[in-house]
Amino acid sequence: MILARARLSRRLRQANVPPPPAPYSVDAWCEEIGRARGRGLRVHDLHLGADLPPGVLVRRPDEDTIIVDATLPALTRTQTVLHEVAHLILDHDGDALHDDDLDQAVEAEAELAADLLYQRLTRAEATARAAHRATAPSQALARVRPAWLAARRTDWHLLKLWITLQDGISGVAIVSTSPAEPVPMEIRGRRQRHRTVIEIHEALRVLRPWYSSRVHDSATRRARRHRLDPEAVVAVAEAATVAVALRHRRTSLPPDAGDACLSTTQHGSPDVPSEARRLAHMGHALHDSPLVAAEIARWVPVVTTPITTRASHGRLQEPVDDLSGSVTRSGSASAV
Repeated sequence: MILARARLSRRLRQANVPPPPAPYSVDAWCEEIGRARGRGLRVHDLHLGADLPPGVLVRRPDEDTIIVDATLPALTRTQTVLHEVAHLILDHDGDALHDDDLDQAVEAEAELAADLLYQRLTRAEATARAAHRATAPSQALARVRPAWLAARRTDWHLLKLWITLQDGISGVAIVSTSPAEPVPMEIRGRRQRHRTVIEIHEALRVLRPWYSSRVHDSATRRARRHRLDPEAVVAVAEAATVAVALRHRRTSLPPDAGDACLSTTQHGSPDVPSEARRLAHMGHALHDSPLVAAEIARWVPVVTTPITTRASHGRLQEPVDDLSGSVTRSGSASAV
């Protein structure tokens, strides 16, 4: 992987990709890349179904257009656009809709190049911020240990959420930076955290057709009745929505057409640390919150016998106590 990153970095330098301009957004960078290439490059947001790829590159004689799913979280939207930019810069051939005949190694190369481009974008923004802000050394040293411990807790809950989603959405190919079969990774450091957040977002997008506004609203009301702070209310509502969607998809229930556009993550943060903390908070609620477990008990009733089931709200459900394939902690109330 290290050699692959080095080779791709060299190819990106040889492609003479211009540096990201202020305000350091992916849209502004695409415009700059288009000017450097002598042909337009613009990004167009459009609502795409979960059965379609999150991003599509359309090449035209006079300009190139990247169509990106309008419901994507901010961070994944940036990653998706950069993935299509990588296809363009690296001169990849292939169908715009990424059909099954497309070489998966090409997709893996584009995804790794997107990671490198994202690092370049964030470094440019960080350099600009550092020029306008200075932190006293004593303050920085005082925050080192608490920040390190908080990052490790975030990584742990991210890993649990990642494994739960991978187990619950088996058989779905998640775009990775490796052409081989994806395997559970050890979370350590900023680079792995970025990759894990992106793959969690991709898995959540697969679940989107099974999201239910009724579950989300019910969990929100329950969390508010228990006087949780606003951030915890959001985490419980999102965790309950995802947990019930996982169960509904696992039992092969048809998606709810009325809730197909519901997305609990479309307002995510564009930077990795903030989005990692948000997802970790949701993952912690999904695995440990009794409020999420109560929502599952409401929307996923227990099957009384192997052949006799009980329906609720017009849906066939599976047992609440069937927790196979999930990551739990002894003595905690697990939601999935």
